[in-house]
Amino acid sequence: MSSRALPVASHRLRPPAGQRGIVLVIALIVMVALSLAGIALMRSVETSTAVVGNLAFTQASALPANLAVEEAVAALYENDLITNVNQDLPAQNYYATRQNGEDSRGIPDVLTTKTKASSLARVLNAGYDNEVRYVIERMCAPGVPATPSRADLVKYCDMLPPKPSGTTTMETDKIELPRIPLYRLTVRVDGPRNTVSFLQAMLR
Repeated sequence: MSSRALPVASHRLRPPAGQRGIVLVIALIVMVALSLAGIALMRSVETSTAVVGNLAFTQASALPANLAVEEAVAALYENDLITNVNQDLPAQNYYATRQNGEDSRGIPDVLTTKTKASSLARVLNAGYDNEVRYVIERMCAPGVPATPSRADLVKYCDMLPPKPSGTTTMETDKIELPRIPLYRLTVRVDGPRNTVSFLQAMLR
């Protein structure tokens, strides 16, 4: 009895298919997109922080502006530093007439930029990098005489009658207080981070 050898099935191994690199490219694109998103988020946070900080500095500038109000009141009424209100006094940032060239907000031209404001004589250091500059203007139109009469003041100046300081229930005749020109105080506060604030007050 003869034996026949059974054929042995042979399997030829195929070489592995070469990687095309698509997955790697997609991964790189995703990483770039995530990096850009992270950068945008950081810039957004920094911008929000800067805006909030600037608002805080702007609101904080109201207190330094009070120094200018106190200086102006003292110069006009208490210490008589402005002895002749009919003449300009640069040493006290005082002008006997309303200045030309103010902007749409009513800010005098000399206060519109820091460079122009640096020419003013009176500069107050309010601390915390706050510099206060101000201008006092008598609300009279140019052309008012150097020694104005009562009629000249009425003609050229803003002289709204002041309200009485008080009344009583038995008062029959109110006292008419004398009409005097108004003074406009404009304050510029230069604070940290290049913040700038303007405030105005009317003095009588």
